[in-house]
Parts: sequence; C-alpha cells; structure tokens
Amino acid sequence: MKIILENAMTFSPKFSSITKAESQQEWESALQEIEKFGICSLRLLATGQDPLSHEIKLISLAIPNNTVYIADCLELGKSIISDLAGILEDRKIKKVLYDAKPAIAFIRASENRKLNACNIFDLMLASQICWSGYYYLTPSGSLKNPWKKRIPDHSLASLAERHLGIILDGEGRAAEESAVLLPLHDIMADLLDRNGLQKVADLEFQVISSLVEMEISGIHMDCNQAKNMVGEDENEICNLVWTMQNEARKKGFVTVLHDGKRLCYYLNPDRQGDVMAFLKKRGYAVTSTRAEVLRGLAATGCAFAEAVLRYRHVSHSIAFLNNWLENVHLKDGRIHPQYFQIPSSTGRISSRKPNAQQIPRTGEDAPAIRRLFLPQAGKRFVKADFSTIELRIMAYLSGDRAMQEAFWDGVDLHKLTASKIGGADMSLVTDSQRQSAKIMNFLLIYGGSAKTLQWKVLSDYGRFMSLDEAEEAKAKFFQTYQGVKEWQERQLQEMSYTMPHHFHNCIQGYFSLPLTCTTTALGRKRIWPRFGTGIKASKFQMYNTPCQGTGADLIKLVMCEVYDKISSEEARIIGSIHDEIILEVPEGQAEEYARMLQEIMERIGSQLLYPVPVKAKAKVMTTLAD
Repeated sequence: MKIILENAMTFSPKFSSITKAESQQEWESALQEIEKFGICSLRLLATGQDPLSHEIKLISLAIPNNTVYIADCLELGKSIISDLAGILEDRKIKKVLYDAKPAIAFIRASENRKLNACNIFDLMLASQICWSGYYYLTPSGSLKNPWKKRIPDHSLASLAERHLGIILDGEGRAAEESAVLLPLHDIMADLLDRNGLQKVADLEFQVISSLVEMEISGIHMDCNQAKNMVGEDENEICNLVWTMQNEARKKGFVTVLHDGKRLCYYLNPDRQGDVMAFLKKRGYAVTSTRAEVLRGLAATGCAFAEAVLRYRHVSHSIAFLNNWLENVHLKDGRIHPQYFQIPSSTGRISSRKPNAQQIPRTGEDAPAIRRLFLPQAGKRFVKADFSTIELRIMAYLSGDRAMQEAFWDGVDLHKLTASKIGGADMSLVTDSQRQSAKIMNFLLIYGGSAKTLQWKVLSDYGRFMSLDEAEEAKAKFFQTYQGVKEWQERQLQEMSYTMPHHFHNCIQGYFSLPLTCTTTALGRKRIWPRFGTGIKASKFQMYNTPCQGTGADLIKLVMCEVYDKISSEEARIIGSIHDEIILEVPEGQAEEYARMLQEIMERIGSQLLYPVPVKAKAKVMTTLAD
C-alpha cells in the first residue's frame, strides 16, 4: 500500500511516498529491492527502551528509489526480525542508521544469538567523530564571563536541520526519520573522507556489536553480600559523623552564613565550607578540601582530615553499591550497564546505569567489591589488561629511544626511572623509590608540575619530598627521556599552527576552517576552534588527548577482534572496565580462552604501536577479585 505524503518538503523532496508491507509477499519484495540497491537506511520503533523487556513494533527502511518501506511486526510476525538480522549480516548491503547500538541490541535480543553485523554506517557516531572537541562561543548574559561554550548537537533532528535544512516534525515518526538518513549519509561519508577519519569511523562502526554483546550479556553480582556491605558502611558512616560532630562541638564550631549570622552548631561533612572553616579554626591554612590536600594533612597527624577522607570514601562506597543494586534486571538477575562509545573527545568508552568504570581496581575496598561479581555456574571469568600501556603509548608517540629500548629489553621502566633519578643501580632500587618513580612516570608525561609531584608522593605514599627535590627529579626525568621532552615541546608548538578541517551545513555547503588538532596513532582527531589570537586548549590537553585517544583506539580494536574471533554463545565478552577486557567462558576451556585473549591483545597492540612491543596479562578468575 503506497501513501503519498502531504508535506514531503518537511523532510526531503527525494522521498515522496511510504510503502507499507501488508503481507509477507510485499515484505519480501521490499527485501529484494534493498538487495538490488545494496544500501538502505533503517529506523526502528519499540514498545520501550529496554531490549530485554520490550519488543520491536515497527520497522522502517528507505532506499534510493524515493521509497520508504514500513512493516508492523505485530501484523507480519517476528519472522521479519530474522530477515532484518540477515540484512545486518549481509556484507553486500550498507546499512545506514542513526544511533545504531539500540537498534542492533533489540534485534540481538529478539534473535537470542550472536549477530555478525557488518557494513554499518552510524550517522550519530560519524558526526561525533567529525566534530570531536569543537564548540561555539555564545553570549552568556554575564558580565564576569560573557561567553559560554556550546557543544554541537548530534541529535538526528539537529543533523537534519544543519545539513539538509529540514525540520523533522517531532519524534517517533520512523518513516519520516528513515527518509533523511540516506542523504545525511552522503554528506557525512564525504566529511569523514575529507578529514581523513574513515579508518576511525570504520572502527567505531565495527565495535558497536561488541558493546551490544556486553550490554545484553550483563554481569552477575552477589546482591545479598552487597546489601550486607551497605549495612556495614552505613553503620560506619554514623560513627564517623558522630566522631566529627563531637570534635566540632568540643572546639566550639558554629556554621556561619555569608551575612555573618549563625546558622547551626552542626558540621556538615558534605559541605566544603564547613570542613574548610573548621580546619582553619584548628590553625590549618587550607584553600580547598580536595582529597590531595586532606591526605597531606592526614599524613601530618590531622585526625579530622583523616575522618573526612574516610567519610567520603565510605559514602562513595554506599552510593556505588546502591546504584548497582538498583539496576539488577528482573528478567535474569544480572546487571546490564549501558555503554557509550564517544562520550568525550578522547574516544574512551564510558558507561552508566550503572557506571562499570567505577568498579575499583586498587584500594582497600577493591577486593571486597570485586568479589561481588561472579560468573554463572559452570563458567569462569577471563580478565586481561595491558602492561604499562600509557608509557608504551608515550614511547610510540614521542619516539623516545630510552623508553623504547627499555620495552624491547623487558626492563621495568619504573625501576629504570628510579635508578636514573637516584643515581643508583637498578638492583638497589627500593620499593619506595619505585613507587615514587611510578608516580613520576605517569605524572610528568602529561605535563605535571614539580609541586604536583611533591603532593602526589606525599598523599599517595606518605613520603615527603621537598620542592627542590621534586624540581631536581623532574629535570633528571627529562634528561633521561629527552624524546618525551621534545615531543611535549612539539605539542605546545602545535597550539600555534593550524590545519584545514572540513565542515558542512545547508547554507554554506562544504567549507573548511583553520583549526588546531591533536591526532592519535590511528588518526582520531580532537579539534579546537580558534577565537581571537589563539585556542583554549591547555598543555595538559595537548599531551593527554593523543595518549588517552590512542588507548581508546587500542581497546576498541581489541574488542572488535575478540568479538570476531572468540565471542560465541558459550563464551561472551561481558565487560570493559578501565582498560580490562572481561570474558565469561566455560570452566573447562577457560585457560585456552585466556591464552587466546592475551595473544590478541599483544598482537593488536604491537601492530598499532610498532616498533614498541605491547604486553598483556590474562588470567582465569572465579570472581573479579582473584
């Protein structure tokens, strides 16, 4: 059945009709048309947002012959979703979607099998890649700060308006939305090509399937033990608050309003003003209550600062555990974090509902929290992560000879740094010296100051280092790693140079602007607009972004390979926490899967960072704490 649209100019003059598949025969005819053209756009409507609890109700497909096909799953049956899965897996057909992950997740959940989706083009991701880091300045209405940042909107409505001059009429109209996807594809594909970002886009499109698998698979948590831990933490919070209030009362503390009036005698440990006021009353000249400041005070014997730190730590633990408990899914009792591919300009993956990146790797609570996460019966976890990957990335980016030789020879870089700074043989380096050198390595490659180094050594390890010692250590660090120093100098010089970056809008068409950018090993770019005489980037961003972005590219390359070579109905990739990859595999084959995962990570990493060798470590676990 063909429906002529009354206001075709609302979306695109090229798509003037909608054809609804009323029967299986008409649906199959639509599939034949898609196969003939070799490209289609896809938009789905579902009964809700959760692919585990809700279902697809409407499918909309557009092809370049001025036709949009729609199919009602309730009328034609779920078999058409299997046909849709076939389209996703057909390499000969390019599938253009906006925010492809939810659509693929619904199809994956409906089919209940691994989907080998390929030849995907995601317009949202393409836009985020092309505009990564860019922002506008708009009037704020404030005399103190007259300008505010405005990040480009990557919603489908904004893309249609920006690039096509089309105003989409509301949400939930799958046919109209699918109609604009193909013309948007032509523009975004051209922009990726003009900016040399096709390789990055291909990676982002390919990794969608891995993220879908992680979301659908989820992870099991021991909820009873988690609730017990919450109860214990709540009791400790009460004791900490009582201790702090008792000390405040003894010292005559009174919270004061800005107008000088007394507010109350209660000290609120969550309020920075109260904590700072009490510390000043005790004679501590503090300007903030940041953790590193409080750690420094605690190291000098300030019990109150130690109590505030502990209060914050326990409060965070309670919030973390409650957040995970609230997200236990009723259908399978597992927790299914939602992952985001490009939440920041570095390209690092993030998650929420709950935030899997908050599962601690180190710290006093890390083992207890990680023990909460268990594989299902008959399964084991396989976890793998890279060894000193940030320093290996820096060795690649900077070309520093000393770093590269250390990695070629399998030398402990932290011990090497400690040896060079202290002037002692590596065999004589103590654990304390190695710890200080580890802080130095990870801090100074990103432009950390001697003052920050002094604070970090004191707050993290309780070791006092004078400012002169920190300055001397920093100087010796860059004498040892001259290539890193030269790379940092080049990065700062880049702030003064520009290169053309290409954009598009419906008024100007294609145009370019002279912008500053940083680039990862794979070619991912972060761009900065120029206002007046320069850019707003900091030296930290110029150092950090290429390193963190290269790390993001690497973990995504690994995820794609793992999904292609390992992931199956029995062995699934279930999480990426920080730079760890976590699989859930059959117990009897766990060691073999660990070997395969380690081989993939080392091979992919060494290829990306050649000639720097990359090492990874994989192990079989009964909980995440093993």
